[in-house]
Amino acid sequence: MKNLCKLIFANLLVLFVFLLLFEMSLRLFWNMSAKKGELYQKSKNRILRYELKPNAKLDLKSHVIAINSDGFRDKEYPLEKDKDIYRIVFIGDSATFAKGFKSEDSQPKLLEAKLSEACPGKKFEVLNMGVEGYNSIQELEMLKTKGLKYNPDLVIIHYCFNDPDYPEYYFEKNFINRHSVLAKYILYKIRKYQVKQERKNRGIDTEIDAMSYFYTTDCWDHAKAALLDMADLTKTRGIKMILLIVPEMSGEVKNFREGYPYWSINEMLENIKHENMVIIDPIREFSRLNLEKDDLTTWYYPNVKAKTIIADYTLEKLKQSNIKFCD
Repeated sequence: MKNLCKLIFANLLVLFVFLLLFEMSLRLFWNMSAKKGELYQKSKNRILRYELKPNAKLDLKSHVIAINSDGFRDKEYPLEKDKDIYRIVFIGDSATFAKGFKSEDSQPKLLEAKLSEACPGKKFEVLNMGVEGYNSIQELEMLKTKGLKYNPDLVIIHYCFNDPDYPEYYFEKNFINRHSVLAKYILYKIRKYQVKQERKNRGIDTEIDAMSYFYTTDCWDHAKAALLDMADLTKTRGIKMILLIVPEMSGEVKNFREGYPYWSINEMLENIKHENMVIIDPIREFSRLNLEKDDLTTWYYPNVKAKTIIADYTLEKLKQSNIKFCD
């Protein structure tokens, strides 16, 4: 009996040491779907997972992408702003970051230029806090950890249709998942397999199928909850929030009228209700103007022409919503 107890104890000790080593290895080497490259680094924030590398630069020959010391694609800004400055924090993913465009041709900077034209006596700062690949939950965390510390007068969430993407909400917020990377790793692998099987069972073959999946599963529930959390958070700070929807321009889109395949998703977004959230959907303007997709796209992203139309439309909607940016 004594020998059996020793054997059990020895085996448990070996198992404990093995799990401890596995935990340490994961902490050192495992990145959960982290963005890599010259501009990115692993984030200590487990929700963000990865972030832009402070002071990084990338020469694309046509233009240089420069990241400031606080880790976003823009110039340096003091946390405290002058009282005559109207500051907007602009949060989003690759459509906001605009890697393929010069900084001045990104959506935040085009809006900044339009605001300056509309109010010549006022100074505007629109901070580009877009990070490629971020989803709604990461954007909420970005707002909490970085956006609000710049004391903005307005927050714009630049929403893309794939923003309900995984994986942050694979995990319940409990003690084990917060403190054990091993537990998170195991749950991540299990949930990833389940999602793969679910998508296979649904027969997802097209871009439309893939996009529809996000809005007919709990992906949308979590994304919507994150958007409402952002609206609550900005409300407590006395800051209005704009949900600016990025027009979907993937390969399945032929036009922005009756053949546009994502009207149901636009309507779901437009029907979100929160007293502190103003929803701006430029697809309505594209449809009204009878615009052709091929004239407005660059690599499935809105091109400068499209973004200029979006900036004008956003400015008009801000006026209609009585957001007093010129005062």
